[in-house]
Amino acid sequence: MITSCFLSDIYGHESVKKDSIRNISPRSALIKSAIIPGWGQLYVRKPVKAAIYVTLEAYHIYRMIEYNSIYQYIKDTKNTIGVDTWNSLSESDKKKRVESVTGYELEINSWRAREKRNKYAWWCAGIYFIGMLDAYVDAHLYNFPSEKIELVMDTQTMGVGLNFSCNIGGFNGR
Repeated sequence: MITSCFLSDIYGHESVKKDSIRNISPRSALIKSAIIPGWGQLYVRKPVKAAIYVTLEAYHIYRMIEYNSIYQYIKDTKNTIGVDTWNSLSESDKKKRVESVTGYELEINSWRAREKRNKYAWWCAGIYFIGMLDAYVDAHLYNFPSEKIELVMDTQTMGVGLNFSCNIGGFNGR
Protein backbone atom coordinates (compact mmCIF):
# COMPACT_ATOMS: atom_id res chain seq x y z
CA MET A 1 0.00 0.00 0.00
CA ILE A 2 2.76 2.44 0.97
CA THR A 3 4.79 1.48 -2.10
CA SER A 4 1.80 2.08 -4.37
CA CYS A 5 1.35 5.57 -2.93
CA PHE A 6 5.00 6.39 -3.64
CA LEU A 7 4.79 4.90 -7.13
CA SER A 8 1.60 6.80 -7.86
CA ASP A 9 3.37 9.98 -6.81
CA ILE A 10 6.23 9.26 -9.20
CA TYR A 11 4.42 7.71 -12.18
CA GLY A 12 0.85 8.82 -11.65
CA HIS A 13 1.20 12.46 -12.66
CA GLU A 14 -0.05 11.73 -16.15
CA SER A 15 -3.34 10.38 -14.82
CA VAL A 16 -4.20 13.54 -12.85
CA LYS A 17 -6.44 15.74 -14.95
CA LYS A 18 -4.94 19.20 -15.04
CA ASP A 19 -6.58 22.23 -16.51
CA SER A 20 -4.64 22.73 -19.72
CA ILE A 21 -6.09 26.19 -20.21
CA ARG A 22 -5.06 27.57 -16.83
CA ASN A 23 -1.52 26.82 -15.70
CA ILE A 24 -0.95 28.31 -12.23
CA SER A 25 2.59 29.18 -11.17
CA PRO A 26 3.21 29.32 -7.40
CA ARG A 27 6.10 31.72 -8.00
CA SER A 28 3.81 34.09 -9.93
CA ALA A 29 1.22 33.94 -7.17
CA LEU A 30 3.90 34.76 -4.59
CA ILE A 31 5.30 37.66 -6.61
CA LYS A 32 1.86 39.09 -7.39
CA SER A 33 0.90 38.89 -3.73
CA ALA A 34 4.17 40.62 -2.82
CA ILE A 35 3.48 43.48 -5.23
CA ILE A 36 -0.15 44.06 -4.23
CA PRO A 37 -1.68 42.23 -1.25
CA GLY A 38 -4.56 40.06 -2.48
CA TRP A 39 -3.43 39.94 -6.11
CA GLY A 40 -1.98 36.45 -5.63
CA GLN A 41 -5.29 35.25 -4.22
CA LEU A 42 -7.12 36.70 -7.22
CA TYR A 43 -4.62 34.92 -9.48
CA VAL A 44 -5.59 31.55 -7.97
CA ARG A 45 -9.28 32.46 -8.08
CA LYS A 46 -9.90 33.09 -4.39
CA PRO A 47 -11.67 36.49 -4.46
CA VAL A 48 -13.02 36.30 -0.91
CA LYS A 49 -9.53 35.72 0.49
CA ALA A 50 -8.23 38.55 -1.69
CA ALA A 51 -10.85 40.92 -0.28
CA ILE A 52 -9.99 39.87 3.27
CA TYR A 53 -6.25 40.44 2.79
CA VAL A 54 -6.76 43.80 1.08
CA THR A 55 -9.14 44.93 3.83
CA LEU A 56 -6.81 43.82 6.63
CA GLU A 57 -3.80 45.48 5.04
CA ALA A 58 -5.67 48.72 4.35
CA TYR A 59 -7.02 48.88 7.92
CA HIS A 60 -3.64 48.28 9.54
CA ILE A 61 -1.88 50.74 7.24
CA TYR A 62 -4.54 53.36 8.00
CA ARG A 63 -4.18 52.85 11.77
CA MET A 64 -0.38 52.91 11.52
CA ILE A 65 -0.46 56.24 9.65
CA GLU A 66 -3.02 57.63 12.11
CA TYR A 67 -0.89 56.78 15.16
CA ASN A 68 2.23 58.03 13.42
CA SER A 69 0.63 61.46 12.96
CA ILE A 70 -0.45 61.48 16.62
CA TYR A 71 3.10 60.53 17.60
CA GLN A 72 4.42 63.46 15.57
CA TYR A 73 2.16 65.83 17.53
CA ILE A 74 3.48 64.42 20.79
CA LYS A 75 7.08 64.55 19.56
CA ASP A 76 6.68 68.21 18.53
CA THR A 77 5.24 69.01 21.96
CA LYS A 78 8.11 67.21 23.72
CA ASN A 79 10.66 69.14 21.65
CA THR A 80 8.89 72.44 22.40
CA ILE A 81 8.50 72.07 26.18
CA GLY A 82 11.43 69.70 26.85
CA VAL A 83 11.52 66.03 27.66
CA ASP A 84 12.05 66.55 31.43
CA THR A 85 8.98 68.76 31.65
CA TRP A 86 6.98 66.26 29.58
CA ASN A 87 7.91 63.37 31.87
CA SER A 88 6.82 65.29 34.96
CA LEU A 89 3.32 66.00 33.62
CA SER A 90 0.22 63.97 34.39
CA GLU A 91 -1.83 62.50 31.54
CA SER A 92 -4.40 65.30 31.60
CA ASP A 93 -1.62 67.89 31.59
CA LYS A 94 0.05 66.14 28.65
CA LYS A 95 -3.22 66.27 26.71
CA LYS A 96 -3.57 70.02 27.45
CA ARG A 97 0.03 70.74 26.42
CA VAL A 98 -0.30 68.84 23.13
CA GLU A 99 -3.47 70.76 22.34
CA SER A 100 -1.91 74.13 23.22
CA VAL A 101 1.27 73.47 21.19
CA THR A 102 -0.10 71.63 18.12
CA GLY A 103 -3.85 72.20 18.24
CA TYR A 104 -4.52 68.44 18.28
CA GLU A 105 -6.84 67.10 20.99
CA LEU A 106 -5.56 63.79 22.34
CA GLU A 107 -7.90 61.02 23.44
CA ILE A 108 -7.39 59.01 26.61
CA ASN A 109 -4.11 57.02 26.48
CA SER A 110 -3.34 58.29 22.98
CA TRP A 111 -0.04 59.67 24.26
CA ARG A 112 1.27 56.08 23.81
CA ALA A 113 0.96 56.54 20.05
CA ARG A 114 4.44 55.25 19.24
CA GLU A 115 3.68 51.85 20.80
CA LYS A 116 0.37 51.62 18.95
CA ARG A 117 1.98 52.69 15.66
CA ASN A 118 4.63 50.00 16.03
CA LYS A 119 2.01 47.38 16.92
CA TYR A 120 0.02 48.13 13.77
CA ALA A 121 3.22 48.11 11.69
CA TRP A 122 4.10 44.63 12.94
CA TRP A 123 0.56 43.39 12.28
CA CYS A 124 0.73 44.88 8.79
CA ALA A 125 4.01 43.10 8.05
CA GLY A 126 2.68 39.82 9.44
CA ILE A 127 -0.49 39.95 7.36
CA TYR A 128 1.59 40.84 4.29
CA PHE A 129 3.83 37.78 4.64
CA ILE A 130 0.96 35.44 5.56
CA GLY A 131 -0.88 36.63 2.43
CA MET A 132 2.16 35.87 0.29
CA LEU A 133 2.51 32.41 1.82
CA ASP A 134 -1.22 31.75 1.43
CA ALA A 135 -1.13 32.64 -2.27
CA TYR A 136 1.90 30.40 -2.77
CA VAL A 137 0.24 27.41 -1.08
CA ASP A 138 -3.08 27.97 -2.87
CA ALA A 139 -1.23 28.00 -6.20
CA HIS A 140 0.42 24.68 -5.36
CA LEU A 141 -2.97 23.21 -4.45
CA TYR A 142 -4.84 24.70 -7.42
CA ASN A 143 -4.94 21.46 -9.44
CA PHE A 144 -5.39 19.20 -6.42
CA PRO A 145 -8.22 16.72 -7.10
CA SER A 146 -10.57 17.76 -4.31
CA GLU A 147 -13.42 15.50 -5.45
CA LYS A 148 -11.36 12.41 -4.61
CA ILE A 149 -11.25 12.97 -0.83
CA GLU A 150 -14.29 12.57 1.34
CA LEU A 151 -14.99 12.29 5.03
CA VAL A 152 -17.37 9.45 5.87
CA MET A 153 -18.97 8.21 9.06
CA ASP A 154 -19.70 4.53 9.63
CA THR A 155 -22.99 4.31 11.52
CA GLN A 156 -22.52 0.59 12.34
CA THR A 157 -19.29 0.96 14.30
CA MET A 158 -19.71 4.69 15.06
CA GLY A 159 -16.28 5.42 13.60
CA VAL A 160 -15.10 8.26 11.43
CA GLY A 161 -12.73 7.58 8.56
CA LEU A 162 -11.18 9.21 5.56
CA ASN A 163 -11.45 7.67 2.11
CA PHE A 164 -8.63 8.53 -0.25
CA SER A 165 -8.42 7.28 -3.80
CA CYS A 166 -5.56 7.53 -6.21
CA ASN A 167 -5.14 6.59 -9.86
CA ILE A 168 -2.29 4.34 -10.89
CA GLY A 169 -2.14 3.98 -14.63
CA GLY A 170 -5.91 4.08 -15.08
CA PHE A 171 -6.60 1.68 -12.17
CA ASN A 172 -8.83 3.31 -9.55
CA GLY A 173 -8.02 1.65 -6.22
CA ARG A 174 -9.42 2.42 -2.82
